[in-house]
Amino acid sequence: MENEVQIKPLLKRLFITALIIMVYVLGTHMPLPFADITKGYTEFIKDTPISIMGMMSGADFLRLSIFSIGLNPMMIAMMLIQLLMMTKAFGFDALPTQQIEIIQQVMILVFAILQSTVFTLGLHLTAHPYENFIVIVVLVAGSMLVNWMSVMNIKFGIGGTMPIILINILTRSVPSLITAIQNIMDVPHFSIYIIVMIVVTLLLIIFWNAFSHAYYPLKTINTALDSYSDPIIIPLGLNMGAMMTYMMGMAILSLPTLLAAYFSANSIFNNVLFQAIVSTILAFALFYFFTFMQFNPKEQAKSLRNSGAYILGIRPNLPTQKYIRKLLWIITFPGACLTAIQLTFGLMGMQLLGDYAGFAILPMNAVMVTMFMNNFKDQITILLFPHKYNKLQKEV
Repeated sequence: MENEVQIKPLLKRLFITALIIMVYVLGTHMPLPFADITKGYTEFIKDTPISIMGMMSGADFLRLSIFSIGLNPMMIAMMLIQLLMMTKAFGFDALPTQQIEIIQQVMILVFAILQSTVFTLGLHLTAHPYENFIVIVVLVAGSMLVNWMSVMNIKFGIGGTMPIILINILTRSVPSLITAIQNIMDVPHFSIYIIVMIVVTLLLIIFWNAFSHAYYPLKTINTALDSYSDPIIIPLGLNMGAMMTYMMGMAILSLPTLLAAYFSANSIFNNVLFQAIVSTILAFALFYFFTFMQFNPKEQAKSLRNSGAYILGIRPNLPTQKYIRKLLWIITFPGACLTAIQLTFGLMGMQLLGDYAGFAILPMNAVMVTMFMNNFKDQITILLFPHKYNKLQKEV
């Protein structure tokens, strides 16, 4: 009976998450009123950075539904909030949590309206002004509902925004991968290529799972403890900026390709190599932005000073801050390079592989699913901790 009481919160959270996923899947199959998927629209969206950006950020641009805009406004709003918090612009870091949440919701609404308007008018989903207005209203309402469900899942479910993004990845990437496999069947000895692809994907999942758990042990000395006490370890993740870059940076990484549509075919902006270089640089910068946001050297140096701790051989305050910043630049460099390469290869998939674009996004999707499943596992482990602790007490 006692075990059932302890597991009940986990089951309740799993049920809420499953309910939210079911509502989201149903919503993606509810078509937009007055809007039709034309051949030109499909060619513009399918297997391009726009569809990949949407897939990774909780939107569904390929299938016109009431949830087409999805979580994209929330991702942009969250990134801006974190930027304001990190830079302390306008005294944003001093605001109460409740006010920050209100500002974030207002931002989400504004971005939902802007994106719905650009999406409807820019892609000519309808021809009548009244119909355009209805489509925009429905898209905004659908996006706000998806964002509300995500907030509810953060509070009462498991995984936060991840279940919705994960559903998008699976529903969008699997058909693209099947199409790519069908196209490669005409190639001689295609089965060898399929086996190689499976082996490489499994190796990538194993590597990324290990790499995501790898850390540099930053040793600190606490003056409040005995001199013979072991140093306190602060784990600095080698890949701590990857997940945020994948989830929130896709809209920015897609800018070079999206802007190319407004320039001539001979423009440098329509050069695949130029787009790949710009996307790689942006991904690299975003990785470090999110790394320093999660482990702010200034805040960490202040925390060590206030707790009476220090890094052996490093003076407190500014020297500690500079040492941590330099250390983060060095130890996270491999993670930044890997993330930038994978994201750029995934975004440039259509231009690089053509009919085999489904293979281009496979490594990116494998990494995303691996990180999401690790996060789910960690949350479930935390929720099961009281049950495991009680079991250990009984064994003692």
